[in-house]
This record gives sequence, C-alpha cells and structure tokens, in this order.
Amino acid sequence: MHDHQTLLTSSDLTDSGLDGFAYGYRDRVRFYELDALNHVNNVVFLKWFETIRVSYAISRGLTTYSHGADDPQLVVRHLSADYLTPMYQNEIYTLAARTRTIKHSSMIMDYAVASNGQIRGTGDCVIVSLEQDGRTRRAHFPHAVRAMVDLDGSEQID
Repeated sequence: MHDHQTLLTSSDLTDSGLDGFAYGYRDRVRFYELDALNHVNNVVFLKWFETIRVSYAISRGLTTYSHGADDPQLVVRHLSADYLTPMYQNEIYTLAARTRTIKHSSMIMDYAVASNGQIRGTGDCVIVSLEQDGRTRRAHFPHAVRAMVDLDGSEQID
C-alpha cells in the first residue's frame, strides 16, 4: 500500500458503494494513469488490482512476500476486468478486494473500484498457491483461511 492510503472499515466500504467488502482503501487518480482519451487507462485497473492483491495477501496471512522457504508462491492463473464507467484525473476512488471462494491450494478473488457511490470497474482472479519450486501445489496457511472466512465471508471448499 502507498504511504497515503489508509485501510477502510467494512462500514466505510459500504458507504462508498462497496457492500460486502472488508478490505479496501481510498486513493486518487494520477495524471500518469490517464490515456490519450484523458481517462484512466484500462491497464491501470489491473495495476490497481495487483497492488491491493499484494497488501490483501499480506494482511490475511497468505504470504509475507519475503520469498523465504516457508512462503508460498501465489501465482495469478486468471485475471479479468470489467470497465463500467470512465474515471478522470484527481478523481477520488475506493478500491476493495475480497476472497469469494477458497480451496485447499487456490482461491477466487473479487475486486471493485467505486467513486461517488458508483461502481466504476470490477474484476476477479484465480490464484494458485505453489511451493517455492513453482510447480507443486501448496495448501494455504490455516490461519489465512480462517481470516478469509471470518473477515471476508469466503466460501471454503475442501
């Protein structure tokens, strides 16, 4: 997370139009995130999703991203985004993430971006947890699974 970003409560997220999310923060659109049409470039949404995914994974205890022997490799297998409404320079937005479904060694995450109470874009991704060899599937840490179920209301599938 950037230094100027502060985590929001579930209530703050609901007030921002992102009901059902328990992890998110506010930010603003920067000039370098615009394209030739003077609105946020589609690729920027994917970068925002990547940024929140990393801080979310650390906060839920999935990984430390220190690449130590006990840390899994969290690999994005699939990523998609739906762009609903253009966004412009200096627009304040709220970005949120949650885990919808968690399995033994994979999970499905949802993302949403809202501004002025309106959802501007959504996305989802499939993440696979691997050992450091980059090939062998690895179970999520039990405390991380509990956090996602308790905090996000994730559906756990064994």
